[in-house]
Amino acid sequence: MSQRNLPLATLRTFEAVARHQSLSKAAAELHLTDSAVSHQMRRLEAALDQELFIRVGRGIVLTDAGRTFARAVTASLRSIADAADHLGEMNEPGGSLTIACPPMFANTWLAKHLNDFCDTHPSIECHIRLVDNRLVPEIPDIDVGIAFGSGGWADRRSALLARVNVTPVCSPQLFERLGGAMTQPSDIRHTRLLHWDDGSEWRRWMAKAGVPEVEKQARHLYCSDLAMAIDLSIHGTGLALVSDPLSSIDFKRGLLIKPFPTAIDAVGGWYTITTTAGERRSATVLFQRWLLDHFR
Repeated sequence: MSQRNLPLATLRTFEAVARHQSLSKAAAELHLTDSAVSHQMRRLEAALDQELFIRVGRGIVLTDAGRTFARAVTASLRSIADAADHLGEMNEPGGSLTIACPPMFANTWLAKHLNDFCDTHPSIECHIRLVDNRLVPEIPDIDVGIAFGSGGWADRRSALLARVNVTPVCSPQLFERLGGAMTQPSDIRHTRLLHWDDGSEWRRWMAKAGVPEVEKQARHLYCSDLAMAIDLSIHGTGLALVSDPLSSIDFKRGLLIKPFPTAIDAVGGWYTITTTAGERRSATVLFQRWLLDHFR
């Protein structure tokens, strides 16, 4: 059948009738008379040359053809409405933007870079929510999540920002204070090793560097947050295992240096996480684009 002969104005009415399975309820929703709804449905059936409903008592039941057509019409109308909302938001890129991420990312990277995004998009009001890393993909009412993991979270869209390798870092002052005692991996026994986990990462690094025995020779300091371990390292307290993405500014400013080249895979990466609805917001699109540009 030619699209020209399809009475498009009847499709919204048909969707309401199919959803309610009632002509009178559809009429009340659309502020039409029952007879107007009946007339539109007869026009649509005639154009399609298909019976879409059968009357049962005071209600109606969709035929097989009616159910097939209802699924297509419902999906199409929803797609049109979503596109209209998206176009409206593209014209008005302001509003609020809710970002959820763990403290380790917020304190080591986001706090040092977000001013650039805010200055570039002054009409977007950012709201930062600090949550445990594993909970970020589960929060329903956010626009963008940032989490460390392997991607592929159920019912979420994810985009990789950066794979993560970690290597020992320390302050230039600590390196100078130790003098010539920091020339090979075994020399880490001369200072504190800073941990934000149970020590697993340092043990893996020592195994790769060929100095597993140093674990028992070195001094250790444990804290529950990576950002604090980095701050302790900047202030000369010891060596921390850090990735380039989270400490790029500290390296550029000369606050941290890498005494050894050996690095280990942190088994994962940093990802942005969104819902299908969140991705339709222009503020979300702009923020994701800004993040990806910084991590390229």
